[in-house]
Amino acid sequence: MPEPVPHMSPEEFRRVGRELIDWAASYMASVGRRPVTPSVSPGETAAKLPLSPPAAPEGDWDAIVRDLDAIVLPGLTHWQHPRFFGYFPCNASGPAILAELVSAGLGAQGMLWSTGPAVTEIETRMLDWLAEAFGLPPCFRSDADNDGRLGGGVIQGTASEGALAAMVAGRARCRRAMGVEHDDGPDPVFTCYTSEQSHSSIVKAAMVAGIARSASDRARVRLVPTDDGLRLDASALASMLAEDVARGRVPVFVAATLGTTGTGAFDPVPAIAEAVRTHAHPAAGPAWLHADAAWGGAALVCPEHRGMLDGIEHADSLCVNPHKWLLTNFDCDLFWTRDRRSLTEAMSITPEYLRNAASESGQVIDYRDWHVPLGRRFRALKLWFVLRHYGLSGLRAYIANHVELARGLEARLRADARFELPLARSLSLVTFRCRAGDDATRALVERINAGGEAFLTHTVAPVAGAGGVRTPSYLARVAIGATTTEAADVDHLWALIDDAAG
Repeated sequence: MPEPVPHMSPEEFRRVGRELIDWAASYMASVGRRPVTPSVSPGETAAKLPLSPPAAPEGDWDAIVRDLDAIVLPGLTHWQHPRFFGYFPCNASGPAILAELVSAGLGAQGMLWSTGPAVTEIETRMLDWLAEAFGLPPCFRSDADNDGRLGGGVIQGTASEGALAAMVAGRARCRRAMGVEHDDGPDPVFTCYTSEQSHSSIVKAAMVAGIARSASDRARVRLVPTDDGLRLDASALASMLAEDVARGRVPVFVAATLGTTGTGAFDPVPAIAEAVRTHAHPAAGPAWLHADAAWGGAALVCPEHRGMLDGIEHADSLCVNPHKWLLTNFDCDLFWTRDRRSLTEAMSITPEYLRNAASESGQVIDYRDWHVPLGRRFRALKLWFVLRHYGLSGLRAYIANHVELARGLEARLRADARFELPLARSLSLVTFRCRAGDDATRALVERINAGGEAFLTHTVAPVAGAGGVRTPSYLARVAIGATTTEAADVDHLWALIDDAAG
């Protein structure tokens, strides 16, 4: 007879579960008193773990919990630290953590409506709620017809996955328009376009989709120059599109970024959309226009920031990451499209074992057709809990507080002769440099990070210097947006900047 399986009893689950919730709550309360970054060497954490897995059940959950403190925490960069100002924020909140616990406890698999009707329908409603909360045009709602193309939203894992889904949909739409979707011959030369300042995920998506041959393929992934504000130059895009169409190439995808990673630049969507329409391929039609608002889109909950939506009704898709700056734990990318049909036709494949009456009725959404993965977690619970706990008023206050803190830091930097800000603040992102030059700016960032009291990252961007000449410059980035960041934390950062600048 096989040995009995040592499942966790309900009583033990309750006891350990309460202990772990207490542990997580204590961590959240105390994280601000820890160094932001760890002092570990490569391999140090792994050295604390046995080389082989346990052959027999350990049965000592108290020891497992103790190892969180002994092994895990010393090797962490604390993204939830109130003085974590690097990259972009990666929010966590109590309501979202509890939703993750419920989702894990339910263990639901929402690949089809029939495998989790509540999973699907709550997700659809959450995307419609947030479309309303963000002020999106009706074409992105789940009930929009859009001349038969259909609208709607889905939760992707990340904005990178959203970009890939949009690119695949755009290519499929062009193939269909050209009548080569079932052709055995070689594809036309498809081309994609994005700003020189856009996220690397656009190039990676082209590589994964088989459009680009490598990360350096500039024949098929065209990096469009930027203006002095580091926004995509729509006139340069128009020239590139016209040139490629004249050469027989087929533009299939254009990405506009609403809040670039390096400097928070917002690309001009109306002018980009006009270029896409004007220089469409005669047989394939206009390229798919995708708006990447992964970070900046969170600010759409505040009506005063909705200027970024100008022209968005011309975009085929849009993504926003609540896990960056809207109190929702990773991973949660909101992806809307006004051409659901092209997306699902590009992604759908139905083996016999997935066939069911509900799907074939055409009356339900099967989200497995909206992205690469088949399996799906119950991620909409996070949005539901967060929206119900904070309400739109709470979310607006959260964003407004961080923007105001960034405005104050910007004013301090501008008033100090040691620093200059070649680019304006973007929402809660401030970029600056030392007037003494790149080496001084780099030394400032490194000195602050070495102390462990705060954490910054940097970017290198072409900004105007003397005589208006644009040259690559090393810029320090301060991205304010951690869940618990308050005025005292930004004051502390300013003291560190003041001291590090000498």
